[in-house]
Amino acid sequence: MPAVSIIVTSYNIEAYIEECLRSVAAQTIEDIEVLVVDDGSSDATPDKIREFASHDSRFIPVLLGVNSPGGVATAANAGLDRATGDWVGFVDGDDFVEPEMFEQLVRAADAAGAELAMCKYLEVEDSSGARNEPADAHRWAALEQSSYDLDPTTRHQFLRFIAVPWRKLYRRSLLEDEGIRFPVGDHFFEDNPFHWFSIVSARSIAIVPTVLAYHRVARSGQTMATADERLFRIFQHHDTIHEWLQQRGVLEIYQVTLLTWVISQLEWISRRTPEELRDTLFGIVRPIFAQYSTPLVIRALNEGNKGEHTRRLSLAIAKGNQQAWGKALAGRPATDNKVLVGWHHLRYSGVRRTASMTRKYAQQQLADNSRLASMIPTRSSRTEVSNGDLLYALAVLQQQVSDLQQQVAHLESDGARAGISPAAARESAAPR
Repeated sequence: MPAVSIIVTSYNIEAYIEECLRSVAAQTIEDIEVLVVDDGSSDATPDKIREFASHDSRFIPVLLGVNSPGGVATAANAGLDRATGDWVGFVDGDDFVEPEMFEQLVRAADAAGAELAMCKYLEVEDSSGARNEPADAHRWAALEQSSYDLDPTTRHQFLRFIAVPWRKLYRRSLLEDEGIRFPVGDHFFEDNPFHWFSIVSARSIAIVPTVLAYHRVARSGQTMATADERLFRIFQHHDTIHEWLQQRGVLEIYQVTLLTWVISQLEWISRRTPEELRDTLFGIVRPIFAQYSTPLVIRALNEGNKGEHTRRLSLAIAKGNQQAWGKALAGRPATDNKVLVGWHHLRYSGVRRTASMTRKYAQQQLADNSRLASMIPTRSSRTEVSNGDLLYALAVLQQQVSDLQQQVAHLESDGARAGISPAAARESAAPR
């Protein structure tokens, strides 16, 4: 029995699959099996997988032949069904990893007696090769221990990380005992339920604060598309997660966290929804909000530190008020000036809420970022504000941008499955 089963998923990535497989073959932990699952590629990807595997017996091609309706979920599950290792890890077929990745994760998990382990990763721009931190990189600053027992508080903390499986290590017995698999259906973003299932099920997690994986973004060949109803499918996962929590008798513990997740998706998606699809989006999210009382919605908004625009949207849905929903969408602030957007939220959310972002952090941002300072409006028609007011506004803006980046990063990871490119996501994104 190998120590680690590494599942590599692929679909039409002939230009990248060899680099990925080479990085996996170079792992310093040699006791591995590598299940390379191709989801019916129509290019040369399967041939390259066969050729690579012919020279390394640890690599096992799992060629599905026909592209599955379940997409990457079907491919990942096929790998899980064949895995025999004590541990399971994932690698996207167009990504690459450091040679010591899985050895470090196994050592950390074994040392802590943990069922999960997690490392850092960087995003790699396909065209330029530039390496950037993901949107949740700031969350690592709060992780001061080498491992954590998972309880409702710490689980909430880890549920807020971007829901990608390929920076984690999973004890296979956990996945088997809990029946954890990726949900298969006519939807995308399957990483989200899998993330919830594993974090809520595990008793502890080991932390490796080192960059060990590289995730390719803005890949050539990804489809450019405007927002359409495919994006709305992410909301299907609410019911999947909700039912799973309910079956395990822990819904009451995590329902506010789950609702905050829904509101975060709504923030990003509502901004990209064309006017002709607003009623459709309302019809999709209204049954979700109807499952929660208005006080719970308000609690989720408060715990998520959401701005006034998001509050109006969410409460309109919670109350079934489609007219108020339409007005909230039509009344979003202009986004051509980022400081004015931050000031808008300060004005309508109030100092008490925005002050939680901290004056100190805003001062640091202004001091460290000359480009941000240059965005301060100088038009004589604008009402002057004090330095304190401006710093509060910048703090609000920073939080808004951070939250938006997290949503964009998550959708970039899964966007190709929905026909939405990372470039398109960034181009249409603006502070909320």
